[in-house]
Amino acid sequence: MPFTLFGQEKSINVNGTNYHVFLKGFENRSQNTPAIIFENGMGVDLGNWSKIMEQVSSFAPVFAYDRAGIGKTDKIFKMPTAKFVAENLHDILKTLKITPPYILVGHSLGGVYIRSFAGLYPNEISGLVFIDPADFTETKNDWNAIFRTMGIPEKKIDEMLYDRLYRQQSKVDSLHFGPWSERQILNDLRKTDFAEITALPLPKVPIYFFVGGKFEVPLDQRSKDFDHEAFFHIKNNSNMERWKKLIYASGKAGMLLYLTNAGHYIHLDDPKSVINNIKILVESLKE
Repeated sequence: MPFTLFGQEKSINVNGTNYHVFLKGFENRSQNTPAIIFENGMGVDLGNWSKIMEQVSSFAPVFAYDRAGIGKTDKIFKMPTAKFVAENLHDILKTLKITPPYILVGHSLGGVYIRSFAGLYPNEISGLVFIDPADFTETKNDWNAIFRTMGIPEKKIDEMLYDRLYRQQSKVDSLHFGPWSERQILNDLRKTDFAEITALPLPKVPIYFFVGGKFEVPLDQRSKDFDHEAFFHIKNNSNMERWKKLIYASGKAGMLLYLTNAGHYIHLDDPKSVINNIKILVESLKE
């Protein structure tokens, strides 16, 4: 049955799963106007975009959804690999008759997922917007280099890397399988230096990065092994150097915006900056 109601949250069945989706602005969509496709962060539902989605829909049609086992979408006991999530999103868009081109907007783990989608369907992409993404360009050596810069002994560095990748494994959480499985997937990608992602082509489209510069880790959650705030700033600088290379590699005009007043959830802390720059991207594609 065709999906004809817009500007509302609905449920749609794709590949045997009921997905909770939100669409707005498609009834007035003109030909070749890009659709804004939002991909949520780890374990987060589409309501996380509430501060920007309505405003963005005033200049471009928007789509958001809950991944399997998150929010109001059915739970499925399949691991949400980057390829699986990208192909599944593609099927959802096809079912809803939301045709390319797409501007993909991904926050945190959503940044990994939109990079995968863009690599699998490069000809369908008009732009990429990464909002403080999980760093899919990072290698284990990049991670260790941060601690070397901080003067941490090599033995301790090796121990911390092992703890990060292997000792934090947890038993299957059937009750919260969606968020649990997404965390496992990110950890698995880190073990391989994101080989599944780096093997994919990069579309020749504008790439925007938003980076949160506000250190937010609560005192009781900070590391006892190193200066956590110093680590945060060194890591941000390291990430941005690689992300700048990614922007240049696309061959198109891009942007990297460092927001000192925003933490990881930049679209909640500084929604105007995100909205205005997505609008700039949309307008630039009309030229």
